[in-house]
Amino acid sequence: MQEIILYAILTVIVGAMLYSVLGKNIGHGPEQAINPKDVLDNMGIVKKPEPQRQDFSGPASQGLAQIAALDPGFSLPAFLDGAKGAYGMILEAFAEGDKDTLAGLLTDDVRDNYFTAIDELADKGLKQVTDLARLMDAEVVSAECVDKTGTIRVAYLAELATALTDEDGEVVEGDLDMLSRVREVWSYERDLKSKNPNWKLSGVEPHTSNNPDKDGPDHSPDTE
Repeated sequence: MQEIILYAILTVIVGAMLYSVLGKNIGHGPEQAINPKDVLDNMGIVKKPEPQRQDFSGPASQGLAQIAALDPGFSLPAFLDGAKGAYGMILEAFAEGDKDTLAGLLTDDVRDNYFTAIDELADKGLKQVTDLARLMDAEVVSAECVDKTGTIRVAYLAELATALTDEDGEVVEGDLDMLSRVREVWSYERDLKSKNPNWKLSGVEPHTSNNPDKDGPDHSPDTE
């Protein structure tokens, strides 16, 4: 496929050059030669879009501006989309004891906390079950840049239910029929000079709930 595209580009260039030399209509004045680079520019192959200036507002604006200054490719809407996806993915991976998935999403310290919690449940013959009914909101509440490391704190509002089951699948703690509205703040960090574009979970603050007495087991280990 790439070879076909390359041949097509070469055909355009060669055709443009031939036309500039041979393609003049009889009876008309001389025409300006076509520059092959201009052809490619117009096709969007050589020309790269200029980075667009981003205006941030709210209490995190200064930190976000610093992050964007070090990483011109940073996009707040794209980051929030990723943070929303990461929330459900991390909850599910923790409940499933999926260390491979978690390893790519967590910083070393947070990974150790999660792995320890997974191992403790396994030793007791218990399994975590988390039902994320819906993620209602995710918003950036603060951001900072220290040296080349960016940190962004995201406040989530979600409805979910959690429970622990034994080896027979019987619920021993919690109630999957009881949804709680949970608010919690997760921190993400990234080396802004790294070629790896992924942000990793670096902190989980204790959550608050509208149903603290019937929340069931923690859906994610706290790190603070």
